[in-house]
Parts: sequence; structure tokens; C-alpha cells
Amino acid sequence: MTDQIVKELIAEVEKWDGIQGRIADVADVLNSPSYKAIGGEQWKDDHAEQAIKWLPNASSLLILAMHHPTEKPELDWFDRGNTSGNRWLTKISKLLVEWLNNNHGIKAQALPYQVEKGGAYLKDAACLAGLGVIGRNNLLIHPKWGSNLRLRSVLIQNHLPPNAPLENFNPCYQCPMPCRKACPENAFVRGGYHRPSCMLQLESDRANQIEIGREDAEGSPYLVTAWCRRCEFACLYVGKAIRDST
Repeated sequence: MTDQIVKELIAEVEKWDGIQGRIADVADVLNSPSYKAIGGEQWKDDHAEQAIKWLPNASSLLILAMHHPTEKPELDWFDRGNTSGNRWLTKISKLLVEWLNNNHGIKAQALPYQVEKGGAYLKDAACLAGLGVIGRNNLLIHPKWGSNLRLRSVLIQNHLPPNAPLENFNPCYQCPMPCRKACPENAFVRGGYHRPSCMLQLESDRANQIEIGREDAEGSPYLVTAWCRRCEFACLYVGKAIRDST
């Protein structure tokens, strides 16, 4: 019965163009590398008052992946506190919560993107659910979309059979890593990813918004934040994925 629910749920997710969904086990997610670094279950307890509380005894996590193609940069433009791509994922998450309750009587909860607000570590969860692997650019690499995707999650109270991680998928094998050379802040100069360096560029992006060719309600140029995506766009697997799909 639960296998059939997963089949129906994934089919419901993929009714939306450019969206994929897979299931991860909550216990596995809380045992993933990012959570181990901060305490797993203890982290959940410590943040219970500061963040959105998770459904009690929730067992499954639906991971949603949305394709962010290079020809649609506006999906990633930040304005009014969010991006249009993330707004769309938020809407889909809430619709799926309603669908699970209405069709199967299952309680679910759309989680925020930010971990500090009650979200999950999405890259770890996506790897467990079989949506991709972490590349040398520190991004999730999807078998079809490469690094051009964004993630959200829906917490599910019932236990649903999780999808398996991908096997024999190594997109960075023998790659010269142009992604690391593309970083304007040299976030990979020490070999691994250096988050503080990356954040310097993001703060620069925030301070230097761009005009997008339209005006706001007061007649002034409408400004958005265009986040740095150089490592994402430099990924050779992204280019290969796009060429193979045309």
C-alpha cells in the first residue's frame, strides 16, 4: 500500500514541468554528514523554540528538485525577500501537503528553505533520495539537469519507502574542474569548499543589484539581486546534460 502511495505522490509531483520528487528517510537524513557535524537529533531539539517545529514522529521527507535552466535566469533573481523559483516551489509544496491529506489522510508539512528556520539540509537529503550526487563544485549534480536546479522539502508523518541513492553516477570523474577556477573569490583554493569566501561574493551581489528593464510602482528602475552562479554555469556536466537533451 505504501509503495502505491509513493508511486502516486511522485506522479503528482511530476505533473509540474521541470519538477522531480523523491523520498528520503528522516532518520537517514538526520544521520547525514551535515547533520552529524551539528548534532543530528540534538540539533532538532535545540532549535525547537527558534524554528518551525517539525511534525512529531515524522518518518519521511519528500525532496523536490526544480530545474533552473540557464536560459531562465529570472528564476533565481532575488526580490521582495525571495526568488520566483522558490516561490513556485513553496506553492507546490503546500499543494502537495493538501493532496496527501485529501487523498490519503496523511499529515505533511512544507518546510522552509533555510535550515535555521526549520528546513532540512537539502543536498544531503537529495543525495539519499537519489536525485543526484555532490560534485566538486559543492553543488548537487542531477543526472539530467546537472547543477541547474533548486531544492525544497515536505515532511511526511507516515513512513513511506525511501528511494535509493544513485549508483555508478560520477559526473566529476576526470573533470578538469573549471567550476573551481570560475569562482571570483577563490572559494576552492584550499582544495575543499570555503563557505566564508563564497559568502563574500553573495554579499557583494546583494549590495550591487541589477536593473531588469522595468519600473516599480513609483516609476523607478526595478532592481533585483542576481546571485553568483559562476561555479554552476562552469560545470562541464551541465553543458553535456543540456547538449544531450536537445
